[in-house]
Amino acid sequence: MADGAGGAMAAPPPLAPAGGKPATGPMIGYAALASAIAVGIVGALVILVTPGFLALIAAQAGLDDRQLGYIAAWDINAMAAMIGVSTFLLPRWDWRISVGVGLALLVLGNLATAAAHDYAAIAAARVVAGAGEGIAVGFAFAAFGKAANPDRTFAVYLVLGALIGAGILLALPLAEAQIGPRMLFVANAALAALVALGLKWFPHGRRLEQDAEFGSGGGLDRRLATLSLISVFFYFFAISAVWSYSERIGQASGLDAQQIAHGLSLGTFAGMGGAALAGLLPRRAGRAWPLAISGAVTVVSYLLLVGSVSSTAFAIAMVLLLMSWNFAQPLLSGICCDADCEGRVVCAMGSIQTFGMGFGPAAVGMTLASGSYTLALWASCAVIAASLMLTIFAIRPHSVRNSL
Repeated sequence: MADGAGGAMAAPPPLAPAGGKPATGPMIGYAALASAIAVGIVGALVILVTPGFLALIAAQAGLDDRQLGYIAAWDINAMAAMIGVSTFLLPRWDWRISVGVGLALLVLGNLATAAAHDYAAIAAARVVAGAGEGIAVGFAFAAFGKAANPDRTFAVYLVLGALIGAGILLALPLAEAQIGPRMLFVANAALAALVALGLKWFPHGRRLEQDAEFGSGGGLDRRLATLSLISVFFYFFAISAVWSYSERIGQASGLDAQQIAHGLSLGTFAGMGGAALAGLLPRRAGRAWPLAISGAVTVVSYLLLVGSVSSTAFAIAMVLLLMSWNFAQPLLSGICCDADCEGRVVCAMGSIQTFGMGFGPAAVGMTLASGSYTLALWASCAVIAASLMLTIFAIRPHSVRNSL
């Protein structure tokens, strides 16, 4: 059908999602999806390149590792809060105007970061940028949900985001040496402004109109929703605790900037493989064993970072971490989709996981009085294991009921 609001191109016919239910509501065109993917990537860029982002902040203002963790927390938690707020704005505000406001905040926050010289000023600037990131990601995810095949759209988004993140991490040391960290934040502002030029293709859609047309029945599994969201928070808490500080961990072991960038970029490329592998996983495999294996791989990656780390061990750790993380994320999203056929839980997941990503670095910052990352790494192993055990506990009764 033609997309009267979000773009002129025709969308493909609706496909049945993984749960077997036909897609409903107006589908959006390819131009609208391209705009939404661009908005989503620029909104999530700090998360995609967190280690490089913190390295730029450290080079610009000379902050210590504890302050860097708090900077990451200010940014990512502001993002999480605005994703949550966006859930309530979707049915009420024009999507293009809302995303335009978000991108404007991103531009303002990055320019303010470039001009900042101390912790307080940088933290304030990152709150502004984080608010813009949250609006961008929240509305982009809502737009993905209007695609004929949302699963495929999310997969394209993850792969493109990982590819761009890997390229940035690989090029960052050279770019920083050539133009300095401040100009890189200016470049990030320019990127957000460039994406704003594509807003004429971003969908106008308002969920309230669609709900009124197609109804909004129940279908909420409160037990599965509660346990899955709790586990999602702690899973991303533990992931971010290590991912955010991975560059600093490598630096503490005497690795140079290029060795660290090489490991981070290899890991990001491996993350694309993890996401693709999850998409190819046969349904009969279920989710419990794949999640358990993913968790074990993540724990191994953390243990490789304990103590003095060689460049080879660092690269292997990043490959295992990013591959297992990106493998688990679609499975966790699918569980949240199973908890509520209306999508409320998976929408809440976006906010919950981002809060987890924000609190992880702050928690690590409180353990760094001795300058060692050992406590943070072992604690993160325990949290990862506990969170996935809770997930497996939550889905087993659900799987049994669905098989009857």
